[in-house]
Amino acid sequence: MTPQDSLPRSLDAYIRRSGIALAVSTVEADAPLILVNDAFCRLTGYTEEDVLGQNCRFLQGEDTTEEMRRPLHDFVLGEGPDSGRFPILNYRKDGSSFFNFVFMTRLRDRSGAARYILASQFDMTSALRRAGLSQNDEKLKRVLSDVEQIGREFGLAMVGSAQMIADSVAIMARLSFDEDSQ
Repeated sequence: MTPQDSLPRSLDAYIRRSGIALAVSTVEADAPLILVNDAFCRLTGYTEEDVLGQNCRFLQGEDTTEEMRRPLHDFVLGEGPDSGRFPILNYRKDGSSFFNFVFMTRLRDRSGAARYILASQFDMTSALRRAGLSQNDEKLKRVLSDVEQIGREFGLAMVGSAQMIADSVAIMARLSFDEDSQ
C-alpha cells in the first residue's frame, strides 16, 4: 500500500478535481509528496511522476532566501499552529521563478496525530510586481494590506481571497478525512 492509498478516497478525489494548485505530503521523514493535482503541475511545470516522493523544497532556488525557507521548514517539523501562510520564491521546471504564497494545514486523525500536510499554492508574482514590491520580506510585510486593497479595486483574487480559498480547502479536506477515517 502506497502512502497515497492511505488518503481517504473523498479527499483524494476532491484534491484531484480542484482548480487550485494542491499538494499533500506525509508528516513522516522528510515530508514527501504523496499527491499533487493537475493545477499544481500546471503551476510548477513538473509532472506528478517528477515530484511524488520528494519534499517540496525542490521548488526552491538560488534566490530563495533562508528567511523564506525557515518558516516552511519549522511548519513541516510540526512547530507552531496547524495552519499557516508562507510567501516564498519558487522555481518552475523550466527555471522561471514565481512568488508563491503557500497555505499549509496539518490534517490530523481522530486521535489528534498529524498525518498529512495539505498545501495550496498561489502564484502572486504579477500582483506583487504590479504593486512594485521587492522580494524583501520586511517590505512585503508592510505592504500586504496595500496589495489586498489594489486587488479589491481591480477585482483580483489577492492575499485575503487566497487565504479564504485555502481555509475552505483545508476545511473540506478535514471533513473528508474525518468522514473516511470513521
